[in-house]
Amino acid sequence: MPTNSVYNSKYYDGTNLKQLRPKAEAFLTYKTKDGTLIGLFQGSRGINPKLDFVVKILIPGSDKVLRPPTHTFWVVDLLLKIPQYRKEVREIVEYYINYYNAATPFSSVEERNGYQLETVKIIISKYSYIEQNYTLSLDYVATVIELFCKNEKINLGAYMFRDLLMTLRDYVDGKLHYTEVLQAAMPGYK
Repeated sequence: MPTNSVYNSKYYDGTNLKQLRPKAEAFLTYKTKDGTLIGLFQGSRGINPKLDFVVKILIPGSDKVLRPPTHTFWVVDLLLKIPQYRKEVREIVEYYINYYNAATPFSSVEERNGYQLETVKIIISKYSYIEQNYTLSLDYVATVIELFCKNEKINLGAYMFRDLLMTLRDYVDGKLHYTEVLQAAMPGYK
């Protein structure tokens, strides 16, 4: 893990991850093995906007900008692992489909703000050997998938993320073409 990562001081002061518009501090910040900061900021969508949250990332580098992680990031990362680790990627995707199905939305702001990741240690302990150079860290992938599962549960009737997990599983199983997975991961895909 990078111990002396340097970040853009406009977004991270060594303690607090900040967004500029609207000006706010993350109520939760996770740091991944590769030094990426994953912050949760107050959202405004759904039937209970006070429970909504927006995920944003800041990668190490003094000139890097805070941004939302698109689904394309983690999907492409898992696609890159499939040639060598098809079985393991299938198991990870299936694990998160099951997690999604069992997940419940946050019931209070306090629960949301104190959230402890539930899946990352499990995934890392079982699959750390599939880490590859020049790709995302597995703890990053596990963290954002878990957070997207929780986030979609806040918004009743939302299903895009669940469908993306199932699309990726169908690709691993040979039922879909590579381009169909990429298309499903694109922002705005329905």
